[in-house]
Amino acid sequence: MDFYGTSHEIKKLVVLLVEEKAQFRVRGNEISVVATTAILKQLISKWPAVFETDTKILRSILQDSRVFFKGNNFSFDVTTDPLIYSILNITPDSFYDGGVNTDIEMVLRKIEKEKQAGASIFELGGKSSKPNFADISAEEEWARIAPYIKEIKKSFPDIILALDSNTDDVIERALNEGIQIINDIDGFESERKLELVSEYHPAVVTMFNGRNNPENSQTFQKDLKKYFMNSIAKLSECGLDMSSIVIDPGVGFSNVRVLKFDLLKMKAIELLSELNVPLMIAISRKSFTSKLFDLKEDERLIPTLLFESCMVRAGGRILRVHDVKETKEMIEILKIFK
Repeated sequence: MDFYGTSHEIKKLVVLLVEEKAQFRVRGNEISVVATTAILKQLISKWPAVFETDTKILRSILQDSRVFFKGNNFSFDVTTDPLIYSILNITPDSFYDGGVNTDIEMVLRKIEKEKQAGASIFELGGKSSKPNFADISAEEEWARIAPYIKEIKKSFPDIILALDSNTDDVIERALNEGIQIINDIDGFESERKLELVSEYHPAVVTMFNGRNNPENSQTFQKDLKKYFMNSIAKLSECGLDMSSIVIDPGVGFSNVRVLKFDLLKMKAIELLSELNVPLMIAISRKSFTSKLFDLKEDERLIPTLLFESCMVRAGGRILRVHDVKETKEMIEILKIFK
């Protein structure tokens, strides 16, 4: 945002911006400001006491900067409050919870408990995508998740269900069963997937997969932003609104097994927030924490929460997690310190 005024007005605005810890640069009688939504709200509330002009323009900027996540039968305002998106892996070999969610009644109890703890969306996955995973057939993947979709929708008719899959046939079957969100680790890069998006108009999570795309540490964040601009454009051409497109930088998905790229992806959140679409934080218990601290899967919760909190503050808005209760507590702590 750029502000113009007399030297006296500029001085008053500088005081206000310093109070709110906004980033700004003064050039004569002009100030360029970079402000979060929370800071913008504070400026609007304090403006009338400092200046005689109204806040109409600021309120218009705030309205334009709001971020929603919308799909079939759901709409969330994620401008300031993150959303909790629970992972339900129906697999024997996922890196953290493989073999845990293999009983339908247990999964139903887990969903009820996590709904009360703060989860808004539940994602089913029928195959592992961990490094060096063994792929399975579409039939086997569908056989794992189909009974769960039926029973979950029967027990929770209003639930928002997502599918984690990069298999065309499984995606189509799930959409026919009423799945509202498709999370594709390959970023909808096949023509068939784009055809399905055009036909069914689900909400989507499009991910940058470093196993399929080149990664250059010198230009990585700019390349990542360009990748998502292209991905958003393709999905928009399929008829999706921007509010139905979530982007995920793909932490943990790389052919270069070094910490550098995981950190670059996490730090890219602030740059990617300029695209004004919902940003997913999908780092729950991933192996980058073991590269830092030599931790086993069941020891990774604390660093996960700390990195997630940093990414929320940078603009991440949808938290894809294994630990719903602890994530909700982290979000509430962040609210206290806003």
